[in-house]
Amino acid sequence: MEDDTLSRRSFLRGAAGATAAAGAVTAGSGTAAAQATADGSGTVEVGAGSDGLKFTPGTDEPLYVTPGTTVTFEWVSGGHNIAVDSQPEGASWEGHTPIEDEGFSTEFTFETVGVYEYVCEPHASVGMVGTIEVVEQLPTPTATAAGPPEVPDSAKSLGIASFIAMVSTLGLAFFFTKYGGDYEPPEE
Repeated sequence: MEDDTLSRRSFLRGAAGATAAAGAVTAGSGTAAAQATADGSGTVEVGAGSDGLKFTPGTDEPLYVTPGTTVTFEWVSGGHNIAVDSQPEGASWEGHTPIEDEGFSTEFTFETVGVYEYVCEPHASVGMVGTIEVVEQLPTPTATAAGPPEVPDSAKSLGIASFIAMVSTLGLAFFFTKYGGDYEPPEE
């Protein structure tokens, strides 16, 4: 008859392996920091985002362009405008202050190097602001832009909960392996 008992050393080896596997699954769930796009394409979507309250690019990261680039502003949702908040000295951008709806577009050629900041007046209080930076040379994209796909928060939570459940189960198994044993059946 073979011995079916589990040694502490075997248990700890198995627990360490399971913990390492669970840790490897949850470790790669970080997100890359947002960075400026160096596309120079010259297109900004007005009223973009899931809530329709962003300039894309512009709100989350600036649009970088070189002098002489014509930027087209395309309305992708209604009730927005572009009011110039600040611009470099000598620049003549007036934005577009009338409220427009989806399908409207306007353009401007940026010649003066510097930072242009603008807002949507009806939605400035909820953060609908944008930035265009006119630079002599476009920034080089970093390696984080081509990183792994972003993992949703719900998947991260599920991974953490699974890890905790595994550690708890392994802890109980260790406790019962070490301190459990043969119990005498109750006497009748």
